[in-house]
Amino acid sequence: MPGRPTSPSMGWHARCHARLRQLLAAACCLSALQALQAAAAPVAAADRDLDTDIGMVAAAAPAPASTSANTAAAAPDPVVLRLAQHLTPGTLASDGGQRRLLDALYALIDEYPDVRKARAALESAGHDVNTARGARWPTFKVGTNTGDAQLRRGRESYTAVNAEVRMALLDGGAIGAGIRSAESQEAAQGSVLYGTRQNVLLEALTALLELHRFEDKARVAAESARIIGQLARIEERRAELGAVGRNDLRQAASRQAGALAQQHALESQRMDAQARFTRYFGFTPQPGWLPQLNVPVQWMPANEDSALQASETVSPELQEMEQQIEKARAEVDRSKSQRFPTLAAVVAHTRDPSGVLYAEGTRYGVELSWNFGNGFELRDRILKAINELQAQEAQQETVRRQVRETASAAWGRTQSGRQRESQLADAVREARAAFEGRRRLLEVGRGSLAQVLDAQLDMQRLLLDEADAIYDQRINELRLARTTGRLLPQDPPDHWLNALFTPQKPIPAGGGAPGTAPMDEPRNAPDIKPGPAPSRSRPEPQDAAVATLSASAMPQRIQLRLEQQLRPVSDAFPTTASRQQW
Repeated sequence: MPGRPTSPSMGWHARCHARLRQLLAAACCLSALQALQAAAAPVAAADRDLDTDIGMVAAAAPAPASTSANTAAAAPDPVVLRLAQHLTPGTLASDGGQRRLLDALYALIDEYPDVRKARAALESAGHDVNTARGARWPTFKVGTNTGDAQLRRGRESYTAVNAEVRMALLDGGAIGAGIRSAESQEAAQGSVLYGTRQNVLLEALTALLELHRFEDKARVAAESARIIGQLARIEERRAELGAVGRNDLRQAASRQAGALAQQHALESQRMDAQARFTRYFGFTPQPGWLPQLNVPVQWMPANEDSALQASETVSPELQEMEQQIEKARAEVDRSKSQRFPTLAAVVAHTRDPSGVLYAEGTRYGVELSWNFGNGFELRDRILKAINELQAQEAQQETVRRQVRETASAAWGRTQSGRQRESQLADAVREARAAFEGRRRLLEVGRGSLAQVLDAQLDMQRLLLDEADAIYDQRINELRLARTTGRLLPQDPPDHWLNALFTPQKPIPAGGGAPGTAPMDEPRNAPDIKPGPAPSRSRPEPQDAAVATLSASAMPQRIQLRLEQQLRPVSDAFPTTASRQQW
């Protein structure tokens, strides 16, 4: 009732309930705080360990003698460097593809059938060397003969066993000449093996570049067909509204069909290149999965004279011819040694159980033999060996001229290819600008579709030519590196071929391999006319409906991988702030 005083018991119960609610809330907060502290204990312990280490290092360092308390109080907190995870543009997938490609390359230069054939020939030549050296050792011969002999007491049968040991003492130098001939043949086969490995590696890398070439050109043709289709749809809408006729629309349809036909033709060539790639590497790659190949700058000679000198010095073909000449000289010496007598030590024993022909005993002695023949055979053999030597010397000069020609041609193609690549890059840039201008004029109604299609056709043709120029240049650089011996040295260091896949070259304007960053090439600077170097970066299309043929317009993967960085963290921050840095 109103105005009725509250009893003391009711007030006491209300105060008890309020106190219990406060105690329950405090207990819940305390348990939650304990759980948070238990979860943060490992991180705090790690932070304390790092801080302790930094403090110990700081304590170990000698402090200046005159340091006041105010200066020590004003000193900033020590900075702690901790590892932080950082996402960088990379690709675990492309790294795996690059490792598989490199593993296939290293296996290729050792296990390809042509290489195994050359290695088998080298091992066979090694066996010939062992055989020639074994001629200096004694020879053993065991034989038996049986028959009838007419004696005074009548006809009797006999069976005898002969054993003989013979060692050449003097042979006029025939054994030594045979050893030199076999060693020269073995060295020549070693040069053949080295040249075969170089040729196989060059052909495999050329197959890789050809696959890249036709993949990029097929993408250019496909993008051209897509752009023409978009332009045709816009023109068809204008024709339905009665703004224009249908002649330009028919021309666009014809151009689109031509671009599609060109795309199919390039896809066919790409399949041929892929089959050739599979023949060398032993696996079929996915489109856009292979890394871009770049010839290192340090592999290229400084000038033509150094290229010619290096090619003559390390050419396996010239080395093979030098060894063949040494072999021919050894054969001449062996033929001349047959004019001299030979002297051999002989130990022979014959056992005749019946005693019909031979008496028991062992014969020791030396044998001197001089094979005169008919006089013409030996002379003709010597003249034939001399003619073979002359033929090998003439062949050596022919090979030397071919090596110089190959090196000079490769150098010239490389230099002209750089100029071609630069000029086509400028032409593509201007053609793209012209296409964009024609397209904008068409959008505002001041141009025709035929003019836009002509500009697009010029840009497509230049893009295809630029892709050919870039990959032709890479192939020429590989050939020059092979001619000068830099593609695969005699004793290459570990991971020598890894430098081929270091990104340092510009990508084709028509859409190079994904993940290859455009970079300017330092060695191209002296060959380019003065002025700003042509940029390899491609502008983003301003209109998403009609994209230009560029690498930026091509579909590419976003590739990220985790890397660790050292990032400064101050000790003044609390533990929660330090955990946020991770």
